[in-house]
Amino acid sequence: MSDNKITRFSIFGFKGGVGKSTVAYFLARDLAMRHRVLLVDRDYTNTIGKIYGLDTGIINVLADGVEGKFLARDGNLKVLSLISFQPRTLPALEDFARSYSQVLEDVDVVVTDNPPNLDDITRIEAQGYYRARGEFHCNAIVVTTPGLALRLTLEHLNEISSSLRSWVPEATYTRLVAFVVNMARENVDVEVPRKVVIPFYRDMLFKGFREVPEPKEMEKVLEYAEQAIAGGGPCSMIKQTTNLAPSRNGVKFLTQTYSYF
Repeated sequence: MSDNKITRFSIFGFKGGVGKSTVAYFLARDLAMRHRVLLVDRDYTNTIGKIYGLDTGIINVLADGVEGKFLARDGNLKVLSLISFQPRTLPALEDFARSYSQVLEDVDVVVTDNPPNLDDITRIEAQGYYRARGEFHCNAIVVTTPGLALRLTLEHLNEISSSLRSWVPEATYTRLVAFVVNMARENVDVEVPRKVVIPFYRDMLFKGFREVPEPKEMEKVLEYAEQAIAGGGPCSMIKQTTNLAPSRNGVKFLTQTYSYF
């Protein structure tokens, strides 16, 4: 078990196609300018892994005995693919933790790109990290789009903390580092702290995030992430109020206000 301190960032969302991989990709690249970063692709689409030429996942290798490349390095950035297809079974936790521990060597920051649902792959990564490191924490960056996806995200936001703590009761904290509303075409009137609104960029939608410049709004996400690395920011998240409020077009949606303790 290594003594080097690692700061974890987990990119969450409750719907596919909202831009989780986009945020994870740019954030990891930006952080790698100053830190040694591991970007973990936990999504079944293996979107980021494919960019770096990864044709399989470490779980597929351990559980299914397949061969292939699941780890890549680009300067200060390492990219790990967990899965490239649904495994027949999950590997033994100790086997996964042992392999994960080797990947986590010489790493200062971990950024994980998650699937829309908190599933068994999310669970084994969290538990394997704890076995490998002897500690676990979560700096959550939540990504959504406006409209129904935003409502769904607000309704289920606190499930992130409860699920992680059920898997790793020893978790030291779960905190909201940034709440990203992506592909916004108008003002997003929702009371969530550390909100970052990224407008709709047509080229990013049709060309893909690798082929377009990084959105300037990612600078704020990076600022919040650096604050977390330095030890600042809120400690944990609680739901405070819930109410219905009309949007500008008259459609009612759920708004929730969060505070910290």
